[in-house]
Amino acid sequence: MVAVTGLGSGLDIESLVTGLVNAERAAPANRLLNREKVTTNLISAFGQLKGVLSGLQSKLAPLQNADTFTGKVASSSLSSAVSVSASSAAAVGSYSVAVSQLANTQSFASGAFAATDTVVGTGKLTLTFGSPTYAGTDPDTYTAFAADGEKTPVEIDITTENNTLEGIRDAINEQDAGVTASLVKDGEEYRLLLSTEETGVANSLAISVTNDGDTDNTDNAGLSQLAFDATTANLTQTRAAADALYSIDGLDLSSSTNTVANALDGVTLTLKATTETNADAVLKVSENRAAITSAIEDFVDTYNEYLKTSANLTSYDPDLQLRGPLQGDFSARSIRGQLRDSLTQGFGFDTGTFDALAQVGITSTRDGELAFDSGALNDALDTDTDSVIAIFAGKEVDGVEQEGLAARLDGLLTQFIGSNGLITSRTSSLDETIDRITDEREVLNRRMDALEARYRAQFNALDSLLANITSSGDFLLQQLNNLPGSYNPNSK
Repeated sequence: MVAVTGLGSGLDIESLVTGLVNAERAAPANRLLNREKVTTNLISAFGQLKGVLSGLQSKLAPLQNADTFTGKVASSSLSSAVSVSASSAAAVGSYSVAVSQLANTQSFASGAFAATDTVVGTGKLTLTFGSPTYAGTDPDTYTAFAADGEKTPVEIDITTENNTLEGIRDAINEQDAGVTASLVKDGEEYRLLLSTEETGVANSLAISVTNDGDTDNTDNAGLSQLAFDATTANLTQTRAAADALYSIDGLDLSSSTNTVANALDGVTLTLKATTETNADAVLKVSENRAAITSAIEDFVDTYNEYLKTSANLTSYDPDLQLRGPLQGDFSARSIRGQLRDSLTQGFGFDTGTFDALAQVGITSTRDGELAFDSGALNDALDTDTDSVIAIFAGKEVDGVEQEGLAARLDGLLTQFIGSNGLITSRTSSLDETIDRITDEREVLNRRMDALEARYRAQFNALDSLLANITSSGDFLLQQLNNLPGSYNPNSK
């Protein structure tokens, strides 16, 4: 609560104290405010500068990777049947692919059961993966089965706790053995459906049974109802496992999966559907020049964006007498100069046919910005791709990796914007300045509070003194008026 003052003298002490304190506060408060504004503007400016430099650094990653320049792009004339992708190891060329059969998983169906909780039997199911031999061309029964020695058979105990149709389904799925079990309703009855998870003939499934209390493991009773192997076919095979059958330029090939990654070096085929006669998919593998052009364009555009931002921050308009927040700043000038020098200096190792950016399509304009000629780049790539790679991504010389332009710029930018970089240090120093200004403002506020208290005490003392003087004057005047013979203008 503000004390009520000036009652004795009539002085407006509140206004006097406030005015004196405000006058005392104005100069140092304005100095702090101006320092804070300048410092905040610098922090913001360095933040903008760091942002564009960070963006520039992010565009260097593709240019440091030689795969960007050796990458391949692949296309298919019939992508609905065959899709294709290619790595840098792929050879440029054209291929004709025909698909006569897709790879399939295998499926079985049990006989019909009255309900999902119908008891099937107890004992042991053994799931074995391998390659079957069918009777002639009949894919419904095995005459022999060769187990895959690299895959351990899975044994599943069926007890009175899980001997129903749904219990067996759950017991199979809990093993996560590469077989999925599900129940299918067939009219008013239910069947157990088993499906393998991997395609290919070599991933076919044999199911053998050991019945409890029943020495015959092949009859169609109890758990034997789920047997399907080289001696028993109590399940119905609804779909046989199959390999993909296809051809490349007329050469017949097969694959256990529909994704073929080893038929052509660096090329991955995805078989999706069979092709019609005389309607092969034509695959083309070519150099991915678009990726190279895009990577360089992104770098050039981002570098020019940095230059524009830096110019705005360091500009001075003599007509309006407006200065950018970093006008005359040494750090901003140093960064711009070092980046410019890094773009023009030599490499210190033999880069091959080309040794300067201008020879591969990147030139400097009169205002310092970069210009990119994709035609000149393509000519350089046609002439000596390895030399272009060396300029941007570097190369190995006598067992030592030599830095190209991208790695050199990346290291330089880290010196500017890294955790211990120039801009980071400047920003940290400016943050400390803001903290000091905050502390100084608190000191000023405490000093002004003390000054206000002192002024208030002094004026209150003056107020009291004036009140006493006024009271004494009034008393003396009254006494004088009461003296005999004194003239009192107020008497009648």
